[in-house]
Amino acid sequence: MRMFGLLALCCLAAGCASDSDTGVMDKVLQDFGLQERPEGYVSGSDRVFDNLGNVGQTELKRFNAENRHGEIKFDDTGGLIGRYYKEIKIYENYYPLEAMPSNRVDASRNRGFIGYLEFEYKIYQSVRAANRTMAAAEVANIETDTRGRETYRYRFSAGGTWMGGKGERVRR
Repeated sequence: MRMFGLLALCCLAAGCASDSDTGVMDKVLQDFGLQERPEGYVSGSDRVFDNLGNVGQTELKRFNAENRHGEIKFDDTGGLIGRYYKEIKIYENYYPLEAMPSNRVDASRNRGFIGYLEFEYKIYQSVRAANRTMAAAEVANIETDTRGRETYRYRFSAGGTWMGGKGERVRR
């Protein structure tokens, strides 16, 4: 069905094209990947993918700043006995995954772009403490074997510029 719609769009554009409209027609065909792009052509998705590195660096800093206090958890060793500890995520790396045009239209009636970044983190814990207050005061510097990855979606303008908004966590 999608291919039929694309074919119909191309036929309609070709039927309406005159000799003066060949530049527009070539642009449409190039954007849909139906015609070879000229040398030096950079699509909006390519610009967004190039910008994902800067977004990743900025977001690594933000994630680590937000998670510096960690979360206090209870280690239940059985019965009513247990100890409290602090657990934090330290984000170590990011990986640009994908950039594509958005389905959304912004206030200026332009379609933007969406970029996906995957962040890798490691879990650190503190020593066990008798209560929550003591656990919160401890430094979480004991490395665990727990590693994970989270994927976030970022929105970009029609020009491929990141507006600085927080990413939306997605399951991929």
